[in-house]
Amino acid sequence: MVDLENAHEILTSMPEATEEPHFDKSAYKIKGKIFATFNIDNKWVTLKLTPEQQTIFCEDGSFYPVPNKWGQLGWTHVDLNLVKKSAFMEGVSTAYNNIISQKNEKRKR
Repeated sequence: MVDLENAHEILTSMPEATEEPHFDKSAYKIKGKIFATFNIDNKWVTLKLTPEQQTIFCEDGSFYPVPNKWGQLGWTHVDLNLVKKSAFMEGVSTAYNNIISQKNEKRKR
């Protein structure tokens, strides 16, 4: 289990991450691109994973696809009541690095 305070600390500890309002939740961004959102009321974090990464992370029952078209694109909920801290940190790091990789690829073009 990851409590709300620890989840927030982990999300904001990513280099250059900013926290901004996103509808009724907080979004965590790198240079304007969302890598995670935080739904405090439901105690979950949603991560921007690739569909392949989502398949792997969802082997852990605390991760599950967003139940709509966004989920098919890799967006994945993490239940903070169930997730182990190490798995949560790995998921956040993966989502963060996905955005960093996209930014680096665009610079090369």
